[in-house]
This record gives sequence, structure tokens and C-alpha cells, in this order.
Amino acid sequence: MDSHSKLSEPLLNKEEDSHHHFDVKPDVLCDFFILENINHGKSLEGLNNLGGIDGLAAKLKTDKKAGINMDKELIKKRKSYYGSNKPQAKKERTFMEMVWEALEDTTLRILIAAALISLVVGIWEDPEEGWLEGVAILVAVVIVVLVTSINNWVKEKQFRKLNQEAQERLVTVFRARENNKEDQISVFKLLVGDIIKIGAGDILPVDAVVVHSNQLVLNESSVTGESKPLKKGYDHGETPFLLSGSQVEEGSGTAMVVAVGKRSFQGKNIELMQQEDESETPLQMKLNRIASGIGKVGLIVALLTFGVLIIYLVVHTIDNGWTDDSWSKLISSFIIAVTIVVVAVPEGLPLAVTISLAYSVNQMKKQNNLVRHLDASETMGQATAICSDKTGTLTKNIMEVVAMYCEKRKIESIKPSEFSPAVKALLCEHFCHNSTASITVDVEKDKKKEKFTGSRTEIALLKLAAILGTNYADVRDLDLIAAQVPFSSKLKRMVTVLKKGDGYIVLVKGASETVLGMCSKVVGKDGIEHDITEHDKQEMNATITDYAGRAYRTLTLAYKHVDRNFHVFNDEDEINQAHLESNLTLLCICGIEDPLREEVPHAVEVCQNAGITVRMVTGDNIETAVAIARKCNILPKNYKKDSPDDDTVMLGSEFRERVGKLIDDPNDNPSEKDKRPRNKIVGNMPEFTKIVSKLRVLSRSSPEDKFILVTGLRQLGEVVAVTGDGSNDAPALKKSNVGFAMHEAGTQLAQEASDIVLLDDNFASIVTAIKFGRNIYDCISKFIQFQLTVNIVALVLSFIGAAITQKSPLTAVQMLWVNLIMDTFAALALATEPPNDSLLNRKPNKTEDSLVTPEMMKNIIGQSFYQSVWLLIILFLGPEIFGVQSGLDVDEAWTEENGVHFTLFFNTFVFLQVFNEIHCRKLKSDELNIFHGFFNNWIFLFIIIMTILVQILLVTVGGEPVRCSPLTLEQHGICIAIGIGGLLFGLLVRLMPTTPFKCFKISEAPLTSAEADKGVTGLMRRKTTRKIQAENLAIRG
Repeated sequence: MDSHSKLSEPLLNKEEDSHHHFDVKPDVLCDFFILENINHGKSLEGLNNLGGIDGLAAKLKTDKKAGINMDKELIKKRKSYYGSNKPQAKKERTFMEMVWEALEDTTLRILIAAALISLVVGIWEDPEEGWLEGVAILVAVVIVVLVTSINNWVKEKQFRKLNQEAQERLVTVFRARENNKEDQISVFKLLVGDIIKIGAGDILPVDAVVVHSNQLVLNESSVTGESKPLKKGYDHGETPFLLSGSQVEEGSGTAMVVAVGKRSFQGKNIELMQQEDESETPLQMKLNRIASGIGKVGLIVALLTFGVLIIYLVVHTIDNGWTDDSWSKLISSFIIAVTIVVVAVPEGLPLAVTISLAYSVNQMKKQNNLVRHLDASETMGQATAICSDKTGTLTKNIMEVVAMYCEKRKIESIKPSEFSPAVKALLCEHFCHNSTASITVDVEKDKKKEKFTGSRTEIALLKLAAILGTNYADVRDLDLIAAQVPFSSKLKRMVTVLKKGDGYIVLVKGASETVLGMCSKVVGKDGIEHDITEHDKQEMNATITDYAGRAYRTLTLAYKHVDRNFHVFNDEDEINQAHLESNLTLLCICGIEDPLREEVPHAVEVCQNAGITVRMVTGDNIETAVAIARKCNILPKNYKKDSPDDDTVMLGSEFRERVGKLIDDPNDNPSEKDKRPRNKIVGNMPEFTKIVSKLRVLSRSSPEDKFILVTGLRQLGEVVAVTGDGSNDAPALKKSNVGFAMHEAGTQLAQEASDIVLLDDNFASIVTAIKFGRNIYDCISKFIQFQLTVNIVALVLSFIGAAITQKSPLTAVQMLWVNLIMDTFAALALATEPPNDSLLNRKPNKTEDSLVTPEMMKNIIGQSFYQSVWLLIILFLGPEIFGVQSGLDVDEAWTEENGVHFTLFFNTFVFLQVFNEIHCRKLKSDELNIFHGFFNNWIFLFIIIMTILVQILLVTVGGEPVRCSPLTLEQHGICIAIGIGGLLFGLLVRLMPTTPFKCFKISEAPLTSAEADKGVTGLMRRKTTRKIQAENLAIRG
């Protein structure tokens, strides 16, 4: 059956569906939103067959104004029949799937196979104890796999939780309540029949039909590919169908929810929208290169070690023939070589990035940064410029009308007695109707507490209406609104045409200089209108300048009465805006105060000290902008714009004129497959470069100006962070390296375009993001410093030990324990180091900066030298120094007595790593106090303590399976003392000059995971961690 026939079939099979109490099938509703049906008029025909919007509301048991009945039983049936709007999450991997993926590591599989062969041969040669080594290796592999799987499972849980939080948002609904109050609920709780309120910047979370439209214009390009904005409505021949995922560009209105969840237009395409984004950041590609290089060295050492051991075996066989013991030696040599590869391949590197990002994102949310794209937290470590809004970001966004020019006089104390009754009534009518702000109740949190939603400026006017004794809900009546032109940054005003008596009243509010030019009259005492004189104009302009100098935002309100014959709409069914906005009567000029956030001046100063340029981009006039910029340290306290050539403060129009518009980049030629527009660049780049070196404040700016500024800064190689709250900010937010959207004041479209949402709309929270971004780089560098040291020492000692003693000084089980210490445990310990304020005392990281600095190389070489010397001494001179039996005799079977020698070696090796882990907490040569902030990271402390306890347990009770003999307290003390000596030696190394170590470099050329997987070491890398990281690199809202 095709979609058209569905629209024409009986709406309900009563025998089948009557128990649901609804008179229209879900499939019929879904078919309204098939594009073919909409385009060919079948959807509109089907809606009309139901009786239009009124008929549909009746069949869905809802009310166009009051919404659905909240009877619990009916809600349950509604949800059961039409479905819920909860997102369809991708199938979650089980813990056992994680275990299996961890076992996809080729080297681990080889090790398991070798351990099984060792087990069989061991039992064949010595039934009583021959099985011990094989079982010990298998147990060690199981522990490695379990620890890896548990860690990955926990991380995926965290990422899923973050993903859900990033998608969560509230929507305003009408739900059968008293006093016409509106509710705010999660979009996940929307039901078919709900009446929702929509406005510019909203993204439709469901399929809906328009109930009431104030010039609603939607952009459906993201869901249908149609680039032309579409007007939506029902009364004037427009289409009323609103597709989920489409964006409200202009206007406001109410809509009835018709399809939710998997039945909605967006829900049907959810699988396509959930495709994994496996793009990699520069940091990850650098780490891929480092990991690849280390892996190759490890593979070479493993082959050399295996080769040396085989040569010894061949020589032994020539002298003594092939004995029963030869099989064990062959398998043991192979196991040692494979284990060296397991240790050498740095699985901890991608793990460290994943853990550091997850830790940072969780901590940032606690400090009011909701990270939507994980790589943004990393990128903020490189930020060199911040383009910040003023309202709500630098200021508190708690606006209050503190002064007014009304009835031809200035009013400094706002109270009802200051206004005549006629003017008071006009003011309240203006405040309540010419507004998209509203009072709602957040049913998710507090069912009684009222919450103001919408523009903060309009909220200030609603609050003033309350001060003047007017209840907003009693005055506003959407049915009285004949037409409305929403506020936009381009128009800088809002117009509402209200039915009144036998005619209309036109209400206009907006930027003072814009609205003032439209007025020919002014309201005087008792509401009497007068022609505006030259003296009046001077008085009004002086008032605006005075308010701006006090850092007040100025807003002018005007009106005019027209009769019923006035043509509100022209022949094209568009609002007659030019006629509506002429010969207005000025009602008042409001001075609106938005106090500066107390913490902002210090935060701006911190950014400047951190090498980041802060610029304010605002729509306010130049006097207000300068006053605020001076207060928050963007401009010097004594700044005055003395010369027209001073580019420190500019008007948006002047900036745009001088730098030119954006043009196509001649060097960007996308292929036909790309199907994307060419990149844009600034038209006059030399002029832009000249201006931007001084520019700190851009006033009366438009979203286009902000976009040009961001584009030019990125052309200059800057890493740009941008704040935005409006829908028109979306292009600049997307263009920036890191876009910050406001949570409280931001539109859904702005949040969708952003990388991070500021939950408190506070500039100081951006400083938190910078700190965590820089900390990620430091955490990874600390881990690399630790892992390279362990790798160098382990590989050198394994090879030398095998070449001289004919066996590896560390057994396979011991090396697997070392692998846990240096990979999983070290990644957890060092990648979760909390940030400190010293991170903001240096310049930003650059993409081309090396992760392994000369200072780090100095520490790596110094520690590697110290550890290697001590371990070689213990290996070859240990029996004489400690007075124990030598374990170097290759033909002698392991006993508790001769095992003490290599146990001392193993114990010293591990304690050297434990104390080197503490040493690696600091990277810079001037950070001499390595214990600074030591107790701030409980994860680090727990891992250090746990590692020491497990190590002592292994040595004490491990016995033959682990090849460990119990040590005395004195022997333990010596091992620990050598480890502590590494801290003292490290202090001496830090005092050495760094210059000689600049010649030691590691290749960090970018390498993608796909390229790395094609290499030799790629075959040996565990896929689980990298898979989780790739899947969660971009959290989409």
C-alpha cells in the first residue's frame, strides 16, 4: 500500500484500536511527513480530510491552547499507542564483547598459544611442576585482558552518559494547567498531541503541525537538502508541516506534536545520522607516530633477543644433542620474545588520551563546561584568541530597567506612581505583547517555581510590567496578534500588530537610534501625544548618551494607532513593514542595566597573561561597549578613542567596509564528489592584518562581522574560541576552532553549532576550558616521559640479559605485570592529574610543538641511565653485594634459594618505575618540588599504593609460577632505597643544562590510525581502546 492510499484509508479500525481512545492511526500521522506527500499536496489534503488543525486536535484528544490532558492513565495509553521521543541509542557493547575485542590483540593470542604449548610440554616433562609456568602466563594474560576490558567498559559508560547529557534540552509546552502557565520539559518526554512553543533558533525535536504562526520561517536544509527557507502556516496557503531536525530561522508560534521518536522524520533516518565520526586530532596523529616508532624498536629488540636465545640453543644442541629440555627452552625463548613485543607496543598511549579526555570532560562539566565535541577540550589548550559576546558572558545577564525617559522626563527611580494611568496601560500592553519572552514552570525540577524564558531584555520588561502591577498572563492573548516581525540583528527591532477595538495598534521596540528615527511624535504627561521638536530630539539623544556612558543598554519603545482598513499585509501576503514603521509615537527610552560579572576582570587578565587576546564583539553602541570593556580589562581603564585612526575600538560597519566582504578562496577547488562550496577568505587581508593587531572592541556589530573576524583570524593561523547565543551566531561558532554557546540564553541552533556549552553563561568558565585543554597536553607528555623510560630500560635489559646470561632477566609473567604498570595503571595515574593555575602562566601550545620536549628528553635519558646502571649492577654483581646465590646458571632449575637474585632484580625494577612515576608528574626543569600537589589526585595515590602492595604480595607469595622468592625486610628496603635514589638523581638531572639534549628527537609526523594499522606494529596493536576513542571523539547533540 502506498503512502497516499494510507492517507485515504479509514483512520481507525475500531475493533482493533478502540481501546486506545484515539481516532487516528500513528501510520497515518507519519505519512503526513513523507516529503513526496508534502510536495504533491497529499499531506495537506489528508490533514483537511481530518477536519484541519481543529479536527486533528479533537482526534488526538488535545486542546490547541491548553494542550493534552495530564490524566496518568490517558498519558500511559498515549505513549503506548504513539510512542515516546526517547533517542534511539546505538547498541551498547556488553562486557564480554569488550573482553573478546581485547583478545583481538595478535601478540596476546600468540602468547596464549605459546603458553598452552608450554603447558603441554611442561606437563609431559614434569607432571608435578611443569605446568606452573604455562598456567602463570595464562593467568597473567587473563588479568591484563580483564583490566583492559573493565577500564574500556567504564569509559564507554561515561561517554554514553555524556552523550545523553549533550542531547538533553528543554522545550516549552502547554499542558492543561491553570492560569495559562507554560511548562518546560525534556524533549525526550514529548508526546503526540503536545502543544509546543517554538521560536527563532529552535531545532524541531519532533514532527509537528503549525497551530499558530507569527511569520514562522524554517530552514529544512539539514534534513531535506532544500536550501531555500520556507514560510510555515495554515491560514495563508503555506504548508503547516514541521519536520523534526529543521531549524526555525525567523518568527515564533505554537505547534502540535504529531510524530515522535522512531516514527518521526528524523527518527527514521537516525542510523544515517549516527554514523561514527572517526576523524583524528593532531595530538592523536602525533601519538600514532610515536607509538608506531616505539613498536618498531620493540619488535627489532624482540627479534634480536629471540635470535640470540636461538643461537645459544643451537650451540647447546650441537654440543649435547636435542634433549627433553630443548623443547622447553625453544618455547620459553619464543614466549620471552612475544612478551617483549607486548611490553614494547605502547597500548597505553591511546588509552592515556581516552582517559585524559574523559576525566577532563567530567571535571569540566562540574565547572560549568558541557563538552559536546571531545576534541574541543584538547583544542582549547592551543587557543590564542577569544571573541566574546558582552551580554550574559561578560555581564550577569540579569537585566533590570533602572532608568527611563518617559512622558518627556527622565525617571531614575522606577515605581508605579511615576507614571500616569494611561501611559502605564500603554507600557504594560507593549511589554506583554511585543515580546517572545514568557513565564514558565520547569516541571522537571520545581513544579511551583516560575521561570522566565526568552530574551533577557524582554524578561526585564516583563518584570517591569509586574512592578507596575500587571499580570503578564492576564494581558497576553496570542489571538489578538494580527502580525509580528521578530527581532533580528539585521533589523535591530521588533514589530507587533495588535487587534484593538475597531483597528490595530502597532508596537515597535528596538535600538534607540533606529526607532528614534521612525518617530514623529512623543507621549507627554497623561498620555497626550505631541510633535517632536528639535529640543525634544536633543534631550532624547542626550539621554541615550548618558545611559550609554553608564554602561546601560538603551531600548526605545514606540507605537501608533491605525484603523481597520489599514493593509497589514501586501498583495504578496507579506507584512507592510515600511508603512507600519513610519510616523510612530515615542513611548519611552529604557536604560537597562546588566551588571558586570565580578570574576570577569580577573579572568580577562588571566587570559592576557596566558598569551590569549580577548576581543569583545557586541551589538551595543560604541559608548556602552567602551564603558564595559574598560571595566573588564579588555581596554585600559583610562582608554579614550581620541583619533579616528585608532583601530582599538571600531564600529562593525566601518570594520566590514575596510576589510571587505568574504570572497571565494582561489586555492580551494573542491572536487565534484565533495559537493561543498568553496572556502571563504577575507577580501582585504593586508588591511585586516593591520586592524586586528590593535582591535579589542567591535561595537554595533552583526553576526556577519563576527564571522569575518573569525575567518580572518584563522587565516592568520590563530586558534580561535568564540562565544555566541543567537541563531545568527551559528556560522561563527562553526567556523571557530572552539565554539562556546550559552546554556541559559543560547538558542538550540547556537548550541547545536557549538563545541562546548557554558552552563552558567560565564566568561570565567572559558578560563577553566583553557586550563583543562593545556592540562591534557601535559598529562599526555607526563605519560610519554614515563613510558619511554620504562621501554628503554626494559628493552635494553632484556637484550643484554639474553645476550650475556642466555635468558631474559624478567620472566614472561613479570613482564606482563610490568606491562600493566606502565600501560593501564600509569595511564590512569598520570592522565588524571588535575590542572593547576601555573598552566596559565605560559604561552599557548602550538600544533607544531613537539610532545617530547628537550626537557623531557633530558629526564628520560637521565632516568634510563640511572635505572640501567643499577639493574646491570644487580644483574651481574648482585650475588656478591647481597650475599645471595647467583641465578645466572642457565642450566640450573629454579629454586627459592637461587631465585632471590632475579627477584631482587625484578623488585628493584618495579620500585624504580614506581618512583619514576612520581618523578614524571613534573615536566619542566624548574619544577624541582615533584611532590607539589601530590595529594590532590587520589587516583594517582591509589595506584601507587596498590602497585606497591601487589608487588610485595607477588614477591612474598608468588613462588615458582611468578619466579619470585620471598625477600627480607632489609632486601625490600634496599630495593626501595634504590627507587627513591631515582628521585634524587632526577633532581640533579633537572639542574643540568637542557641545550645538549636538543639533538635527541623523536619523529612526530602526523600518522592516522588507518595508516598505522597498515604497518607491522599495527598488526600487534589492541583495537579496543582505539575503537572506543574513535567512536566517542565527537559527541553530537
